[in-house]
Amino acid sequence: MSRIIYLSEAETKQLLGMKEFLDYVEKAYLLYGQYQAGKISGTFSPMVSFPATVEHSDIDYRAGSIGSIPTICSTMGFGFWDNPSKFGLPSLWSIAALNSTENGMPLCLIHGYYLSVARTGASSAVSSKYLAKKNPKTLGIIGSGILAKYMLKAHLEQFNNLEEALVWSRSKERREKFASEMSMENPNLKIRAVSNPDEAVSEIDIVCTCTPSREPIVKDEWVRDGTHINAFGADAKGKQELDPSILKRSKIVVDSIDQCIVGGEINVPLSQGLLKTSDVYAQIGEIVNGWKKGRLNDSEITVMDSTGLSAVDAVCYYGAYEKALSRKIGVTLEL
Repeated sequence: MSRIIYLSEAETKQLLGMKEFLDYVEKAYLLYGQYQAGKISGTFSPMVSFPATVEHSDIDYRAGSIGSIPTICSTMGFGFWDNPSKFGLPSLWSIAALNSTENGMPLCLIHGYYLSVARTGASSAVSSKYLAKKNPKTLGIIGSGILAKYMLKAHLEQFNNLEEALVWSRSKERREKFASEMSMENPNLKIRAVSNPDEAVSEIDIVCTCTPSREPIVKDEWVRDGTHINAFGADAKGKQELDPSILKRSKIVVDSIDQCIVGGEINVPLSQGLLKTSDVYAQIGEIVNGWKKGRLNDSEITVMDSTGLSAVDAVCYYGAYEKALSRKIGVTLEL
C-alpha cells in the first residue's frame, strides 16, 4: 500500500521561513542555469496560463524536475483577483504534488498558498541581490496584495539597510491597510501608502510590480537611472505592467527566455515589434552561476522579468517535504 504525506498551510509555515526560501530560490536559479546550459538534466512542462470563466481570473499549471532533486513537482495555481473585495478571500491559491523521479509514485501533497507566495517574494529579493545597487535604501511596490507582502518580507530579509517602503495600488483602502499591517510587523521601517503610482517609482532604488495588469502602469518618465525593477505580474499572454520604453533603456534579465516570450513582461513589446529577443541581456541563471555580470554600475536601469520557474517550485517544495520527514510533520494518507 502506497502512502503519501499531506502538508497543510499551517504546517508549511512551521517548516520554511524566508531565509530558507532565499537560499532555495538562489539554488534553483543556479541549477536552472546549469540545466539551460546543458550541464545537468531537467524536464519541464511548457508554461500554461489561461483565463478562467470568471472575469478577472486565471489558472496556471507547471511541472518539472531538475538535477539531483529526486522528485517531479507539479503545481496548479488559481488567481481570482476580485476575491478580496467581493468575498474577503485570498486572490491566489495553489496546490502542489511531489512524485518520485524513480517510479512516478506520489510522495507528498502540499497546500501551496504560503509556499507559492513566499517563494515568489524570495525570487524578487534574490533578483534584487544580483541586479540592484549595493545598499539600497528605498523599496517601491506596485500592488498591495499577498505577493506585495512577501516581496517586502523577502527584501527585508535580504537587505538590512532598507529605510523606507512605499506602496501603491488602485484601491486606496487596500494600500492603506497594507501599509498599516506591515508597519505593525516592521516598526523600524517607514512604510506608507501613496496616492499616485509615480511616488512608488520615482527616486526609488528597487521597484517591485505584482499586479495582473494588461496595460502599462509604470511610465518611462518616472524611472530614474540606477533603478532596479522586478516585473513579476506578467505571467500570461497580453499582461504587462511597464511602459515598453523602460525596457528599451534597461538591462533586461529574464528567468526563462522561452516562458517570458510567451507571457512575461517582454511578451507584448515583442508582439508589437517594439523589442527583439536580442534585447534581452541574460537569463538569471547565467548571472547566478557567474557566467555573466549582473549590475555593472550605479547608473544602469535593470529589469528582472519573471514568470516563475518549475525549478524554483521543485527545490522549495522538496525542501519542505524533506523537513517534514525529518520533523515527522504532516498527515499520512493511504492511496
